[in-house]
Amino acid sequence: MVMVLIFSILLYALVADLVTTARTARLTGENDVLVARMDNHMEYCLREVEELLLTDLAAAAAAGDEGLGGGGGAGGLGGLAGGGGGIPGGDPGGIPGEEGEGEADPSAQCDGSRDAWYAPTAYTDNEVTTYVWVEDECGKFNLLTLVSPDQEFADESRERFVRLIDVLRAETDFDLTRSDGEMIADNIMDWMRSRSRSEEMPRPPLKTDVDNERSDISLPLHLDELLLLRGIEEDLFYDKVLDGRLIYGLESVLTIYTSMAFDPGDPNDPNNQPGDGDGDGDAANTPPPTPGGAPGEPPTQPDGVGIKININTAPRPVLRCLFSAAEMSDMVLDAILRYRNEEEETEDLAEVGAADDYLGVVDQGEQVERQVFTSLDTLDDIEEFANMPNPDVKDRLRELCGVNSDVFAIHMASLQKRNEENRVFVVRHRRSIMKRIDDGEDGLLHPLILLEQRHGLRVQGVDFPEEEFDDTFAINDTMDMFSQEEKAWNPFLLDFYLPEEERERLYSYGR
Repeated sequence: MVMVLIFSILLYALVADLVTTARTARLTGENDVLVARMDNHMEYCLREVEELLLTDLAAAAAAGDEGLGGGGGAGGLGGLAGGGGGIPGGDPGGIPGEEGEGEADPSAQCDGSRDAWYAPTAYTDNEVTTYVWVEDECGKFNLLTLVSPDQEFADESRERFVRLIDVLRAETDFDLTRSDGEMIADNIMDWMRSRSRSEEMPRPPLKTDVDNERSDISLPLHLDELLLLRGIEEDLFYDKVLDGRLIYGLESVLTIYTSMAFDPGDPNDPNNQPGDGDGDGDAANTPPPTPGGAPGEPPTQPDGVGIKININTAPRPVLRCLFSAAEMSDMVLDAILRYRNEEEETEDLAEVGAADDYLGVVDQGEQVERQVFTSLDTLDDIEEFANMPNPDVKDRLRELCGVNSDVFAIHMASLQKRNEENRVFVVRHRRSIMKRIDDGEDGLLHPLILLEQRHGLRVQGVDFPEEEFDDTFAINDTMDMFSQEEKAWNPFLLDFYLPEEERERLYSYGR
């Protein structure tokens, strides 16, 4: 009996181990299959979004050919036309919409909320839904301006950066002071000047180190390098949502990707001289970009729009940091933001997704068409801006800003719902950063970062969050219950992070 008992126990343990191992292997296999499906679907969605960005560029080029202005996308034809030069003080280029007959499509004259890529979109594939949000990198503050060879411009940029940190999380429990901004600015500048490099974090060898008069400068290759610095933790770097309010992180307002030039290649090697994309074959003689320009010399233009901040897409803290409250009051800033949030008077509102059902695009209902700045001359239509007493501030704002973009971050979140009632789900995040290049033909998208995995929270911001609920009610009334549900599950929208009772109040599917 004892032997039988021992044998039974061993047999039970063996069977339990086999069952557990088999279940674990099955679950692991299912998870691997799910991850592979998510990755494949995100790659598919990336191609769809790339088509939207190139279509936007083609529309801008067509508008320019018809004499209706140009410059949507990569600054219009020629890389700089219609959107302003790459950096403050540069040639502002042509002004869209001034010549030609008829009324041009605003979305073809600039980049902003009227473009098809702007609104976060859901693509469904059975039980997997991939949410895509295209973020305009040209609406952010470029960190590279802190080490501009033009010392006066670099000092101004540092002051703007400190102001940006000061206002980034103002009136929240995570407020940062001006002294915090000074410390973070010094740490970033030391990092870019190689003063913080060591054997553990060495300075990477770069092609530009050869015969470079500024060999002490080591520009960051990825914005995530900021997480290596003292005073910058993930809590500050990524967005936060607290009590239904979005609190911006550094990743939402900073960039290093909007001042790009083509590699001139080796002038001594005829086989290593890549073209500059515009077909004129002079890339080998193009000097690297110098944001701000050297003292006493006109600034060197990077390819495309450059570091000018797109006034149509810049978050409130970015626009606020350009000038102090004494130079440009909050009333003027609110008026600028209010203008780009006003509903455009139009006869028909577009229905997004109705023609794309075969692509699995979720119908977003009737979208509110908002006004956009088709050129910086539109600022004069704003009474508060026109009445500003200091004309120098007006001119400087026009130098610092533009209305076009050519670098975009494509955020993707592939999500599978496991339990909708308890909001149990699996989500996988990836991101690509693309530079859009006008090559005079169909346009090009050059990946600066391709499908990297991301973990931090990112949410699309709104200018007037206290009014967002009213807009949500208006949009939801035009959507069926399935579309409302998918919108409420979009991790790039603030609604996703609201308490259940708030979502039930906003969405009829929850009632």
